[in-house]
Amino acid sequence: MNNLSITRTPAAAGMAWIKQGWQLFKLAPIPWTGMTALVFLVLMAVGMVPMVGLVAVHVLSPFIVAGYMAASRGGSRGDTISFIYLAAGWRESRNTLLLIGALYMLGTLLIFQLVKYFTDGDMQALLQQTQNPAALTPEQAEQILATALPAMMLGTLLFAPLLMATWFAPALVLFENFSTGRSLWWSLWACWMNWRSILLYSLVLGMIGMVALILPFGLGLLIFVPWTLTSTYAAYEDIFPRAEPPDPPVEVT
Repeated sequence: MNNLSITRTPAAAGMAWIKQGWQLFKLAPIPWTGMTALVFLVLMAVGMVPMVGLVAVHVLSPFIVAGYMAASRGGSRGDTISFIYLAAGWRESRNTLLLIGALYMLGTLLIFQLVKYFTDGDMQALLQQTQNPAALTPEQAEQILATALPAMMLGTLLFAPLLMATWFAPALVLFENFSTGRSLWWSLWACWMNWRSILLYSLVLGMIGMVALILPFGLGLLIFVPWTLTSTYAAYEDIFPRAEPPDPPVEVT
């Protein structure tokens, strides 16, 4: 039986998770960035496969998170960080993580369709167009400005519960052997209970991410991505403390 519980953290905990994640990253910056470079290469190769590439990337995402969670736990205990941790999800919780990835993919597709239906804005097309603003014609730029705000607002509103449900789910599956439904529900409920600290965490990490994006050759992302996941592990350990089992009764003779 799991002795896991959910803690309601103060808002300032969001900053503490970021700091703890950075401390964990600093223990082994070269292995962390090496792992991240390998993940980028694999995802780029998978994403280039016709028809199924983007689907596969979504389905693989819980395995990547689970690998970083396993590496974070190992690093926090003094173990050596290595690429072997990336296979942790495949070895122990393959079917459950596959189902989480499939549900995440279906949820994403549904959200895109809902945004397109209600706002007449194609989020995927908008994201692709804004990647190269210099190539936009004045008419295209005007159309994006007219549709982007309501589309992004609705998309953010719909994506929030999906991200909340999947944020801690891989760790709960890997560490606690939770089922798909149970891990998604516990993750969603934990995020809802700790929305203040998670909001602060997301805002600060978002600003760090914007700085990381402007660094050349993707070097910023090689640091930002593992830092994000090590801080996610710090949040997991803080929000999901394991209750200590009670001491056995003392026999009096």
